[in-house]
Amino acid sequence: AFFEADEWAGLADWETELAPHYQTANRMLGVSENPKFWPADQILLDIAKELGQEGTFEPTPVSIYFGEPGKTVPDPYFAGEGPERTGCIHCGGCMVGCRHNAKNSLDKNYLYFAEKWGAEVQPEANAVDIRPLYGKRPDNARYEVVYERTTDWIFKRRKSIWARNVVVSAGVLGTIELLLKCRDETKSLPKLSRQIGVRVRSNSEALMGVTAYDDAVDYSEGVAISSHFWIDEVTSVEPVRYSPGSSFMRSLTLPLIKMEGSFGKRLVELIMAGIRNPLDLLSVRILPGWAQKNTVILVMQTVENRMHLKQGRSIWTLFRKGLVSERDKRLPIPAVIDVGRRVVDRFAEKARGAPWSGISDVLLNTPATAHILGGCSIGEDETQGVVDINHEVFNYPGLYVADGSVISANLGVNPSLTITAMTERAMSCIPAAAEIEEYPPLLPPAVHMPTVDLRRQERRRRIALFGLFAIPITLIGVFIFLRKT
Repeated sequence: AFFEADEWAGLADWETELAPHYQTANRMLGVSENPKFWPADQILLDIAKELGQEGTFEPTPVSIYFGEPGKTVPDPYFAGEGPERTGCIHCGGCMVGCRHNAKNSLDKNYLYFAEKWGAEVQPEANAVDIRPLYGKRPDNARYEVVYERTTDWIFKRRKSIWARNVVVSAGVLGTIELLLKCRDETKSLPKLSRQIGVRVRSNSEALMGVTAYDDAVDYSEGVAISSHFWIDEVTSVEPVRYSPGSSFMRSLTLPLIKMEGSFGKRLVELIMAGIRNPLDLLSVRILPGWAQKNTVILVMQTVENRMHLKQGRSIWTLFRKGLVSERDKRLPIPAVIDVGRRVVDRFAEKARGAPWSGISDVLLNTPATAHILGGCSIGEDETQGVVDINHEVFNYPGLYVADGSVISANLGVNPSLTITAMTERAMSCIPAAAEIEEYPPLLPPAVHMPTVDLRRQERRRRIALFGLFAIPITLIGVFIFLRKT
Protein backbone atom coordinates (compact mmCIF):
# COMPACT_ATOMS: atom_id res chain seq x y z
CA ALA A 1 0.00 0.00 0.00
CA PHE A 2 2.85 2.40 0.80
CA PHE A 3 4.55 2.17 -2.59
CA GLU A 4 1.23 2.53 -4.45
CA ALA A 5 -0.08 5.49 -2.43
CA ASP A 6 -1.84 7.96 -4.72
CA GLU A 7 0.26 10.93 -3.65
CA TRP A 8 3.51 9.66 -5.14
CA ALA A 9 2.87 6.38 -6.98
CA GLY A 10 2.96 8.00 -10.43
CA LEU A 11 6.36 9.64 -9.93
CA ALA A 12 8.52 6.47 -9.91
CA ASP A 13 8.51 2.71 -9.37
CA TRP A 14 9.29 3.21 -5.71
CA GLU A 15 9.51 -0.44 -4.70
CA THR A 16 12.19 -1.06 -7.33
CA GLU A 17 13.90 2.29 -6.73
CA LEU A 18 14.20 1.76 -2.98
CA ALA A 19 15.07 -1.97 -2.92
CA PRO A 20 18.90 -1.55 -3.01
CA HIS A 21 18.73 1.31 -0.55
CA TYR A 22 16.76 -0.78 1.94
CA GLN A 23 19.70 -3.20 1.83
CA THR A 24 22.11 -0.34 2.56
CA ALA A 25 19.89 0.94 5.37
CA ASN A 26 19.74 -2.53 6.94
CA ARG A 27 23.53 -2.78 6.85
CA MET A 28 24.18 0.73 8.17
CA LEU A 29 21.66 0.42 11.01
CA GLY A 30 22.78 -3.12 11.91
CA VAL A 31 19.24 -4.53 11.65
CA SER A 32 18.67 -7.99 13.10
CA GLU A 33 15.67 -9.98 14.29
CA ASN A 34 14.74 -9.92 17.96
CA PRO A 35 15.79 -13.40 19.19
CA LYS A 36 13.74 -13.64 22.36
CA PHE A 37 10.10 -13.30 23.40
CA TRP A 38 8.83 -12.10 26.79
CA PRO A 39 5.50 -12.23 28.68
CA ALA A 40 3.94 -9.33 26.74
CA ASP A 41 4.85 -11.05 23.46
CA GLN A 42 3.23 -14.28 24.62
CA ILE A 43 0.01 -12.45 25.50
CA LEU A 44 0.01 -10.78 22.11
CA LEU A 45 0.57 -14.14 20.41
CA ASP A 46 -2.40 -15.61 22.31
CA ILE A 47 -4.59 -12.72 21.11
CA ALA A 48 -3.35 -13.21 17.54
CA LYS A 49 -4.40 -16.88 17.76
CA GLU A 50 -7.85 -15.90 19.02
CA LEU A 51 -8.24 -13.55 16.04
CA GLY A 52 -6.99 -16.14 13.57
CA GLN A 53 -3.97 -13.96 12.79
CA GLU A 54 -1.26 -16.18 14.27
CA GLY A 55 0.42 -16.39 10.85
CA THR A 56 1.16 -12.66 10.90
CA PHE A 57 2.83 -12.72 14.33
CA GLU A 58 6.60 -12.31 14.11
CA PRO A 59 9.59 -10.85 15.95
CA THR A 60 10.51 -7.28 15.10
CA PRO A 61 13.60 -6.28 13.12
CA VAL A 62 15.58 -3.96 15.40
CA SER A 63 18.89 -2.07 15.28
CA ILE A 64 20.47 -3.88 18.21
CA TYR A 65 23.57 -6.05 18.57
CA PHE A 66 22.55 -9.47 19.93
CA GLY A 67 25.89 -10.98 20.75
CA GLU A 68 26.78 -12.59 24.06
CA PRO A 69 24.89 -10.50 26.64
CA GLY A 70 27.16 -7.96 28.31
CA LYS A 71 30.26 -8.92 26.30
CA THR A 72 32.04 -6.15 24.38
CA VAL A 73 33.49 -7.06 20.98
CA PRO A 74 35.25 -5.19 18.15
CA ASP A 75 32.97 -3.62 15.54
CA PRO A 76 30.87 -6.48 14.07
CA TYR A 77 29.29 -4.49 11.21
CA PHE A 78 31.87 -2.53 9.21
CA ALA A 79 34.90 -4.82 9.02
CA GLY A 80 36.32 -3.39 12.21
CA GLU A 81 36.11 0.25 11.04
CA GLY A 82 33.31 1.17 13.42
CA PRO A 83 33.11 1.37 17.23
CA GLU A 84 32.90 -1.56 19.64
CA ARG A 85 29.54 -3.09 20.54
CA THR A 86 28.26 -4.92 23.60
CA GLY A 87 25.72 -7.72 23.55
CA CYS A 88 22.18 -6.69 24.50
CA ILE A 89 21.04 -7.60 28.02
CA HIS A 90 17.32 -7.04 27.27
CA CYS A 91 16.90 -4.34 29.92
CA GLY A 92 14.09 -2.49 28.10
CA GLY A 93 15.97 0.83 27.98
CA CYS A 94 16.26 1.18 24.19
CA MET A 95 14.02 4.23 23.82
CA VAL A 96 15.34 6.22 26.78
CA GLY A 97 18.95 5.71 25.72
CA CYS A 98 20.82 2.40 25.74
CA ARG A 99 23.32 2.47 28.59
CA HIS A 100 25.02 -0.78 27.59
CA ASN A 101 26.40 -0.02 24.11
CA ALA A 102 24.09 -2.50 22.34
CA LYS A 103 21.80 -0.18 20.38
CA ASN A 104 22.99 0.86 16.93
CA SER A 105 22.14 4.53 17.32
CA LEU A 106 23.35 7.12 14.81
CA ASP A 107 26.43 8.00 16.84
CA LYS A 108 27.66 4.48 16.13
CA ASN A 109 27.16 4.50 12.35
CA TYR A 110 26.34 7.59 10.30
CA LEU A 111 27.59 10.25 12.73
CA TYR A 112 30.54 8.09 13.76
CA PHE A 113 31.82 7.77 10.20
CA ALA A 114 30.99 11.38 9.34
CA GLU A 115 33.27 12.61 12.13
CA LYS A 116 35.87 9.96 11.37
CA TRP A 117 36.04 11.19 7.77
CA GLY A 118 36.35 14.86 8.66
CA ALA A 119 32.86 16.24 9.29
CA GLU A 120 32.46 18.64 12.20
CA VAL A 121 29.36 18.17 14.35
CA GLN A 122 28.07 21.28 16.11
CA PRO A 123 26.14 20.16 19.19
CA GLU A 124 23.63 22.42 20.92
CA ALA A 125 23.11 24.46 17.74
CA ASN A 126 19.70 25.35 16.29
CA ALA A 127 19.37 26.57 12.69
CA VAL A 128 17.14 29.65 12.48
CA ASP A 129 17.54 30.76 8.86
CA ILE A 130 18.77 29.60 5.45
CA ARG A 131 19.82 32.42 3.11
CA PRO A 132 20.59 31.99 -0.58
CA LEU A 133 23.90 33.45 -1.76
CA TYR A 134 23.08 34.74 -5.22
CA GLY A 135 25.64 35.02 -7.99
CA LYS A 136 29.00 33.37 -8.65
CA ARG A 137 31.35 32.92 -5.68
CA PRO A 138 34.97 31.66 -5.63
CA ASP A 139 34.17 28.88 -3.15
CA ASN A 140 30.92 27.92 -4.97
CA ALA A 141 28.93 28.56 -1.78
CA ARG A 142 25.21 28.86 -2.47
CA TYR A 143 23.67 29.14 1.00
CA GLU A 144 24.34 30.73 4.37
CA VAL A 145 22.94 28.82 7.35
CA VAL A 146 22.39 30.94 10.46
CA TYR A 147 22.31 29.13 13.79
CA GLU A 148 22.20 29.95 17.48
CA ARG A 149 23.31 28.22 20.66
CA THR A 150 20.49 26.36 22.38
CA THR A 151 22.26 26.75 25.73
CA ASP A 152 21.94 30.55 25.61
CA TRP A 153 18.87 31.61 27.55
CA ILE A 154 18.51 35.36 27.23
CA PHE A 155 21.08 36.62 24.72
CA LYS A 156 21.27 34.13 21.86
CA ARG A 157 24.68 34.04 20.17
CA ARG A 158 24.26 33.67 16.41
CA LYS A 159 26.79 32.35 13.96
CA SER A 160 26.62 31.29 10.34
CA ILE A 161 28.34 29.00 7.87
CA TRP A 162 28.41 28.93 4.07
CA ALA A 163 27.74 25.75 2.10
CA ARG A 164 27.39 24.58 -1.49
CA ASN A 165 24.57 22.21 -0.56
CA VAL A 166 22.31 22.14 2.50
CA VAL A 167 20.36 19.12 3.75
CA VAL A 168 17.51 19.92 6.15
CA SER A 169 16.98 16.93 8.42
CA ALA A 170 15.37 18.33 11.54
CA GLY A 171 12.50 15.87 11.87
CA VAL A 172 8.98 16.71 10.74
CA LEU A 173 8.28 19.46 13.26
CA GLY A 174 11.75 21.03 13.05
CA THR A 175 11.92 20.96 9.26
CA ILE A 176 8.43 22.38 8.74
CA GLU A 177 9.00 25.10 11.34
CA LEU A 178 12.34 26.15 9.81
CA LEU A 179 11.09 26.21 6.21
CA LEU A 180 7.92 28.10 7.13
CA LYS A 181 10.07 30.62 8.98
CA CYS A 182 12.35 31.04 5.95
CA ARG A 183 9.37 31.51 3.63
CA ASP A 184 7.00 33.64 5.70
CA GLU A 185 8.98 35.29 8.50
CA THR A 186 12.54 36.07 7.41
CA LYS A 187 11.48 35.76 3.73
CA SER A 188 14.92 34.43 2.85
CA LEU A 189 13.35 31.62 0.78
CA PRO A 190 10.19 33.26 -0.58
CA LYS A 191 9.75 30.81 -3.47
CA LEU A 192 9.28 27.77 -1.25
CA SER A 193 6.18 25.73 -2.06
CA ARG A 194 2.86 26.57 -0.46
CA GLN A 195 2.60 22.83 0.28
CA ILE A 196 4.87 23.04 3.34
CA GLY A 197 2.94 21.67 6.33
CA VAL A 198 0.19 20.23 4.13
CA ARG A 199 -0.76 16.55 4.49
CA VAL A 200 1.02 15.72 7.75
CA ARG A 201 0.38 12.16 8.91
CA SER A 202 0.51 10.31 12.22
CA ASN A 203 1.10 6.81 10.83
CA SER A 204 -2.58 6.50 11.79
CA GLU A 205 -1.51 5.57 15.32
CA ALA A 206 -3.16 5.02 18.65
CA LEU A 207 -1.01 4.88 21.78
CA MET A 208 -2.72 2.79 24.43
CA GLY A 209 -1.53 0.32 27.04
CA VAL A 210 -2.11 -1.85 30.07
CA THR A 211 -0.74 -1.49 33.61
CA ALA A 212 -0.87 -4.71 35.64
CA TYR A 213 -2.42 -4.55 39.09
CA ASP A 214 0.48 -6.41 40.73
CA ASP A 215 4.19 -6.96 40.13
CA ALA A 216 4.10 -10.74 39.65
CA VAL A 217 5.44 -10.29 36.11
CA ASP A 218 8.21 -7.85 35.09
CA TYR A 219 6.99 -6.37 31.79
CA SER A 220 10.06 -4.15 31.43
CA GLU A 221 12.30 -7.05 30.33
CA GLY A 222 13.16 -7.32 26.65
CA VAL A 223 14.01 -4.89 23.87
CA ALA A 224 11.75 -1.85 23.56
CA ILE A 225 9.64 -3.37 20.75
CA SER A 226 9.98 -7.12 20.41
CA SER A 227 7.10 -8.46 18.28
CA HIS A 228 4.07 -7.49 16.24
CA PHE A 229 1.14 -8.89 14.31
CA TRP A 230 -1.52 -7.65 11.89
CA ILE A 231 -5.03 -7.44 13.35
CA ASP A 232 -6.39 -7.05 9.83
CA GLU A 233 -5.08 -6.03 6.42
CA VAL A 234 -4.40 -2.43 7.45
CA THR A 235 -3.77 -2.53 11.23
CA SER A 236 -0.65 -3.71 13.06
CA VAL A 237 -0.08 -3.87 16.81
CA GLU A 238 3.06 -4.26 18.91
CA PRO A 239 4.03 -4.24 22.61
CA VAL A 240 6.36 -1.49 23.79
CA ARG A 241 8.27 -1.36 27.06
CA TYR A 242 10.44 0.95 29.16
CA SER A 243 13.20 0.13 31.63
CA PRO A 244 12.68 0.30 35.42
CA GLY A 245 12.59 3.90 36.60
CA SER A 246 11.50 5.23 33.20
CA SER A 247 7.90 5.97 34.07
CA PHE A 248 7.48 9.55 32.85
CA MET A 249 4.98 8.50 30.19
CA ARG A 250 2.41 7.70 32.87
CA SER A 251 2.00 11.46 33.40
CA LEU A 252 0.44 11.58 29.92
CA THR A 253 -2.08 8.76 30.50
CA LEU A 254 -5.55 8.19 31.92
CA PRO A 255 -7.67 5.05 32.36
CA LEU A 256 -9.42 4.00 29.15
CA ILE A 257 -13.08 5.02 29.08
CA LYS A 258 -15.89 5.20 26.55
CA MET A 259 -14.41 8.00 24.44
CA GLU A 260 -17.54 9.65 23.07
CA GLY A 261 -19.11 13.07 23.27
CA SER A 262 -17.87 16.45 24.44
CA PHE A 263 -15.06 17.25 26.87
CA GLY A 264 -17.55 17.67 29.71
CA LYS A 265 -19.19 14.33 29.04
CA ARG A 266 -15.80 12.60 28.89
CA LEU A 267 -14.68 14.26 32.12
CA VAL A 268 -17.81 13.05 33.92
CA GLU A 269 -17.30 9.55 32.50
CA LEU A 270 -13.66 9.58 33.71
CA ILE A 271 -14.68 10.66 37.23
CA MET A 272 -17.37 7.98 37.39
CA ALA A 273 -14.90 5.36 36.12
CA GLY A 274 -12.49 6.40 38.89
CA ILE A 275 -15.23 5.95 41.49
CA ARG A 276 -16.31 2.57 40.09
CA ASN A 277 -12.75 1.24 39.58
CA PRO A 278 -10.35 3.21 41.80
CA LEU A 279 -7.65 0.54 41.35
CA ASP A 280 -7.49 1.37 37.63
CA LEU A 281 -6.77 5.04 38.35
CA LEU A 282 -4.26 4.18 41.07
CA SER A 283 -2.42 1.67 38.88
CA VAL A 284 -2.22 3.92 35.85
CA ARG A 285 -1.39 7.20 37.61
CA ILE A 286 -0.05 6.69 41.14
CA LEU A 287 1.21 3.30 42.32
CA PRO A 288 5.01 2.77 42.05
CA GLY A 289 6.81 0.48 39.60
CA TRP A 290 4.89 1.61 36.53
CA ALA A 291 7.55 0.59 33.99
CA GLN A 292 7.79 -2.95 35.41
CA LYS A 293 4.00 -3.38 35.40
CA ASN A 294 3.25 -1.64 32.14
CA THR A 295 3.01 -2.54 28.45
CA VAL A 296 2.38 0.16 25.87
CA ILE A 297 0.23 -1.15 23.01
CA LEU A 298 1.13 0.69 19.81
CA VAL A 299 -1.50 0.42 17.07
CA MET A 300 -0.64 1.60 13.53
CA GLN A 301 -2.52 1.61 10.24
CA THR A 302 -1.84 2.04 6.53
CA VAL A 303 -5.14 3.89 5.91
CA GLU A 304 -5.00 7.44 4.59
CA ASN A 305 -5.73 10.22 7.07
CA ARG A 306 -3.93 13.48 7.81
CA MET A 307 -3.78 16.94 9.33
CA HIS A 308 -2.05 20.19 8.39
CA LEU A 309 0.54 22.35 10.18
CA LYS A 310 0.97 26.11 9.84
CA GLN A 311 2.36 29.06 11.75
CA GLY A 312 -0.03 30.56 14.23
CA ARG A 313 -0.84 31.13 17.89
CA SER A 314 -2.82 29.02 20.32
CA ILE A 315 -2.99 28.10 23.97
CA TRP A 316 -0.53 25.28 23.25
CA THR A 317 2.10 27.79 21.98
CA LEU A 318 1.35 30.08 24.96
CA PHE A 319 -0.05 32.48 22.33
CA ARG A 320 3.40 32.95 20.81
CA LYS A 321 3.97 32.31 17.13
CA GLY A 322 4.63 28.62 16.53
CA LEU A 323 3.32 25.53 14.80
CA VAL A 324 -0.41 24.91 15.14
CA SER A 325 -2.38 22.04 13.63
CA GLU A 326 -5.72 21.85 11.90
CA ARG A 327 -7.75 18.75 11.09
CA ASP A 328 -8.24 17.66 7.53
CA LYS A 329 -11.98 17.99 6.92
CA ARG A 330 -12.11 15.10 4.46
CA LEU A 331 -9.68 12.61 6.05
CA PRO A 332 -9.23 13.48 9.76
CA ILE A 333 -6.95 11.41 11.95
CA PRO A 334 -9.06 9.36 14.40
CA ALA A 335 -8.38 9.48 18.13
CA VAL A 336 -9.77 5.98 18.59
CA ILE A 337 -8.99 2.86 16.54
CA ASP A 338 -11.71 0.40 17.52
CA VAL A 339 -9.93 -2.81 16.47
CA GLY A 340 -6.89 -1.72 18.44
CA ARG A 341 -8.98 -0.93 21.50
CA ARG A 342 -10.42 -4.44 21.45
CA VAL A 343 -6.89 -5.86 21.51
CA VAL A 344 -6.01 -3.61 24.47
CA ASP A 345 -9.10 -4.69 26.39
CA ARG A 346 -8.24 -8.36 25.77
CA PHE A 347 -4.63 -7.76 26.80
CA ALA A 348 -5.85 -6.17 30.05
CA GLU A 349 -7.95 -9.25 30.82
CA LYS A 350 -5.04 -11.61 30.25
CA ALA A 351 -2.48 -9.48 32.13
CA ARG A 352 -4.92 -8.63 34.94
CA GLY A 353 -4.42 -4.92 34.57
CA ALA A 354 -5.94 -1.53 33.82
CA PRO A 355 -6.20 -0.39 30.20
CA TRP A 356 -5.25 3.22 29.49
CA SER A 357 -4.85 5.79 26.72
CA GLY A 358 -3.34 9.26 26.38
CA ILE A 359 -4.86 12.30 28.08
CA SER A 360 -5.42 14.01 24.73
CA ASP A 361 -7.21 10.93 23.36
CA VAL A 362 -9.39 10.42 26.44
CA LEU A 363 -10.47 14.01 27.15
CA LEU A 364 -9.83 16.05 24.00
CA ASN A 365 -10.53 13.55 21.20
CA THR A 366 -7.08 14.48 19.86
CA PRO A 367 -4.79 11.66 18.72
CA ALA A 368 -1.14 11.34 19.71
CA THR A 369 1.63 9.74 17.69
CA ALA A 370 5.19 8.53 18.08
CA HIS A 371 5.79 8.70 14.31
CA ILE A 372 4.77 12.02 12.80
CA LEU A 373 5.28 11.98 9.02
CA GLY A 374 4.87 14.20 5.95
CA GLY A 375 4.50 17.92 5.49
CA CYS A 376 7.26 18.23 2.86
CA SER A 377 5.84 15.82 0.34
CA ILE A 378 7.48 14.61 -2.85
CA GLY A 379 5.64 16.04 -5.86
CA GLU A 380 5.80 16.60 -9.59
CA ASP A 381 6.14 20.35 -9.12
CA GLU A 382 5.85 23.01 -6.43
CA THR A 383 2.04 23.04 -6.68
CA GLN A 384 1.90 19.37 -5.65
CA GLY A 385 4.86 18.99 -3.29
CA VAL A 386 7.82 20.62 -1.60
CA VAL A 387 10.63 18.48 -3.04
CA ASP A 388 11.19 16.51 -6.25
CA ILE A 389 11.80 12.74 -6.43
CA ASN A 390 15.45 13.31 -5.43
CA HIS A 391 14.41 15.34 -2.35
CA GLU A 392 15.69 18.61 -3.85
CA VAL A 393 13.55 21.60 -2.87
CA PHE A 394 11.69 23.16 -5.78
CA ASN A 395 13.16 26.53 -6.90
CA TYR A 396 16.29 26.12 -4.73
CA PRO A 397 19.03 23.95 -6.29
CA GLY A 398 21.31 22.39 -3.70
CA LEU A 399 18.75 22.57 -0.89
CA TYR A 400 17.43 19.15 0.16
CA VAL A 401 15.05 17.65 2.74
CA ALA A 402 15.87 14.21 4.13
CA ASP A 403 13.76 13.05 7.07
CA GLY A 404 10.26 11.80 7.86
CA SER A 405 8.65 14.92 6.41
CA VAL A 406 9.07 13.54 2.86
CA ILE A 407 7.15 10.32 3.63
CA SER A 408 4.03 10.45 1.47
CA ALA A 409 1.80 7.81 3.08
CA ASN A 410 1.15 6.00 6.36
CA LEU A 411 3.32 2.88 6.57
CA GLY A 412 1.52 1.08 9.39
CA VAL A 413 4.89 0.05 10.88
CA ASN A 414 7.87 1.86 12.41
CA PRO A 415 9.14 4.22 9.66
CA SER A 416 12.84 4.42 10.64
CA LEU A 417 14.11 1.96 8.04
CA THR A 418 12.09 3.55 5.23
CA ILE A 419 13.27 7.06 6.16
CA THR A 420 16.85 5.79 6.08
CA ALA A 421 16.37 4.00 2.73
CA MET A 422 14.76 7.06 1.13
CA THR A 423 17.56 9.26 2.42
CA GLU A 424 20.18 6.84 1.08
CA ARG A 425 18.54 7.00 -2.34
CA ALA A 426 18.36 10.81 -2.27
CA MET A 427 22.01 11.14 -1.29
CA SER A 428 23.06 8.69 -4.03
CA CYS A 429 21.56 11.12 -6.55
CA ILE A 430 23.84 13.96 -5.47
CA PRO A 431 27.10 13.92 -7.50
CA ALA A 432 30.33 13.68 -5.52
CA ALA A 433 32.17 16.99 -5.16
CA ALA A 434 35.09 15.59 -7.15
CA GLU A 435 32.79 15.04 -10.14
CA ILE A 436 31.64 18.67 -10.29
CA GLU A 437 33.97 21.26 -11.75
CA GLU A 438 31.65 24.17 -11.09
CA TYR A 439 28.39 24.55 -9.20
CA PRO A 440 25.75 26.61 -11.04
CA PRO A 441 25.17 29.83 -9.08
CA LEU A 442 21.78 30.70 -7.65
CA LEU A 443 19.92 33.34 -9.64
CA PRO A 444 18.22 36.15 -7.71
CA PRO A 445 14.42 36.37 -7.97
CA ALA A 446 13.02 38.61 -10.71
CA VAL A 447 11.15 40.63 -8.08
CA HIS A 448 13.16 41.74 -5.05
CA MET A 449 11.77 40.29 -1.84
CA PRO A 450 12.73 42.21 1.31
CA THR A 451 14.32 39.97 3.91
CA VAL A 452 14.44 40.29 7.67
CA ASP A 453 17.88 40.98 9.12
CA LEU A 454 18.07 38.49 11.99
CA ARG A 455 21.10 40.21 13.50
CA ARG A 456 19.26 43.54 13.64
CA GLN A 457 16.23 41.74 15.04
CA GLU A 458 18.43 40.17 17.71
CA ARG A 459 19.96 43.55 18.64
CA ARG A 460 16.50 45.02 19.07
CA ARG A 461 15.49 42.06 21.22
CA ARG A 462 18.54 42.56 23.43
CA ILE A 463 17.79 46.26 23.85
CA ALA A 464 14.20 45.43 24.77
CA LEU A 465 15.33 42.82 27.30
CA PHE A 466 17.86 45.25 28.74
CA GLY A 467 15.09 47.83 29.15
CA LEU A 468 12.82 45.21 30.70
CA PHE A 469 15.35 44.59 33.46
CA ALA A 470 17.11 47.97 33.66
CA ILE A 471 14.04 50.21 34.06
CA PRO A 472 12.54 48.35 37.09
CA ILE A 473 15.98 48.11 38.73
CA THR A 474 16.55 51.85 38.19
CA LEU A 475 13.13 52.70 39.63
CA ILE A 476 13.77 50.50 42.67
CA GLY A 477 17.12 52.19 43.17
CA VAL A 478 15.56 55.66 42.96
CA PHE A 479 12.82 54.61 45.40
CA ILE A 480 15.40 53.34 47.93
CA PHE A 481 17.49 56.50 47.53
CA LEU A 482 14.48 58.77 48.12
CA ARG A 483 13.45 56.81 51.21
CA LYS A 484 16.94 57.18 52.69
CA THR A 485 17.00 60.89 52.03
